[in-house]
Amino acid sequence: MSSTVGCYVVDLLIANGIDTVFGIPGVHNIELYRGLSAEGIRHVLVRHEQGAGFAADGFARMSGKPAAAFVISGPGLTNILTAAAQASSDSVPLLVVATTPVSKSLGKRWGVLHELHNQYAVALGVFGVARAARTAEDVRDHLRACLASLVVGRARPAYLEIPLDLLSENTDLVAAKFSHCISLPQPETHQIEAAVNLLAAAERPLIIAGGGARCAALELQRLVENIDGFLMTTVAGKGVINEKHTANLGACLPYAPAQALIAQADVILAVGTELAETDFYSGMRLSFSARLIRVDVDPAKLSDHYGAEIAIWSDATTVLRALNHALSARKGWRTRVGTTFNMRAQIESEFDAKTRMMQVALAAIRIALPAEAVVFTDMTQIAYLGNYAYLTESPGLWFHPSGYGTLGFALPAALGAKISSPTRAVVALAGDFGIQFTLGELMTAIEAGLSLPIIVWNNSTLGQIRDDMLGAHIAPVGVVARNPDFIALAQACGAVAVRARSARDLSQVVRDALTRAGPTLIEVVSNDFSE
Repeated sequence: MSSTVGCYVVDLLIANGIDTVFGIPGVHNIELYRGLSAEGIRHVLVRHEQGAGFAADGFARMSGKPAAAFVISGPGLTNILTAAAQASSDSVPLLVVATTPVSKSLGKRWGVLHELHNQYAVALGVFGVARAARTAEDVRDHLRACLASLVVGRARPAYLEIPLDLLSENTDLVAAKFSHCISLPQPETHQIEAAVNLLAAAERPLIIAGGGARCAALELQRLVENIDGFLMTTVAGKGVINEKHTANLGACLPYAPAQALIAQADVILAVGTELAETDFYSGMRLSFSARLIRVDVDPAKLSDHYGAEIAIWSDATTVLRALNHALSARKGWRTRVGTTFNMRAQIESEFDAKTRMMQVALAAIRIALPAEAVVFTDMTQIAYLGNYAYLTESPGLWFHPSGYGTLGFALPAALGAKISSPTRAVVALAGDFGIQFTLGELMTAIEAGLSLPIIVWNNSTLGQIRDDMLGAHIAPVGVVARNPDFIALAQACGAVAVRARSARDLSQVVRDALTRAGPTLIEVVSNDFSE
């Protein structure tokens, strides 16, 4: 039976497992909403397209499957680009479906509504896969390619644009589930043998695990115990094994004692990590002389500026299982040096009073939450500390916008995650400035009736930038702004809002918020914790 292309797009998404779409309807994409209305697929109305992108991002991170956002042409696309860039940096399977002005106007600069000179070129610079449909068959074929890119290898956000006149055309195409080849290259026998020989002979072996190792937790723990070495993670790999495990130093890469330990290693196994600047923040490249083994699903990472001695293009589980099969347990470096507790004590002995104060607040949050609770954070000093100091027992419990480092991520990403998993405890943690980027999404959380604690760390300044300016001997400029009355503002929106004045208060109000039907904004003023 014939339907519009707009309805066909929605049917294709449903056939391929997408049941929720984030977006804002506009005059240029209402034909997509005809399909949403007819099929009953869930639509979440956000307050800004950037919020749509972050919410879909959070949904995808929590559910482990692709998430979708609909945007209009022009400003809809440019508004969601920041969220798309964050998803690209963090390997999140985000699909953005956008409209363009009518086909005959494209590239002609007629001054039509929402016109960009070349909208496709704008998207191409951000998305991993970008496609422009001009026929119904294009919609089918391009969407197949977009969805495949989200489930094969390293996920990057995908983009499909469709002219508004095409959306309203009829098509006889029938929506069907796409099949994808999702197998990855298998490691070569000689590569495994070479890696085994290096690790077996290593006197000071060390593993650095990133987000690409989160699916290989059991094999990773077994390996680090077999070689009696140390494990460090990036923030994306945080909790890949319990952060209280005696081999796991956690997401400690930015700290000098951890980097000193890396410099001592004679063999480093890097699994599922870019080893990027934003993993350690002390230069463009980690400094070490160790022989390097790299394992990654992204072949581009195997030939970057680190120049691995052994580069294995495959998934972490397959490679680590093969290594464990060939390696025997032995005593070595970690037994000689001692557990990670001493190293953590050394790192924390260098914390100043402000950092210890934030550590107290993080501990209060951790105590209040069930073990499986998930925290979405923003670019704020308390979250930077939490990357290391908020201990998790398994992966996927702490999400931070690491690589692209955008403000405004926490709230919409947390609400998207909560929509994905309504019975799971989910928390947003943002700074007083960053929360204002996407504070409008509080209304989205209220409308959805989400039980969502939103913790706002209020130090009345852009604290990290102020500290960086002072460190560079620059008189602080533009780092102090007037904050709204967060309590009154949240209450005006219809949310419960409270101020936590101590660690005990903070733990209790977080517990209370988890039992409430709607969102709760919790303001934490840093001065309350420093008295």
